[in-house]
Amino acid sequence: MVLTLTVLAALISGMFVASVASTISALKREDQDYRALMERQRAF
Repeated sequence: MVLTLTVLAALISGMFVASVASTISALKREDQDYRALMERQRAF
């Protein structure tokens, strides 16, 4: 019982960490896209 709960808690924690990492990488990519757009607009 305790082992099952520990494994489930580890899986949930791993999924949470993966979700946070994915969100951070998406925000960085969005920031880079925004900066590129501003550079292109500045050229005009």
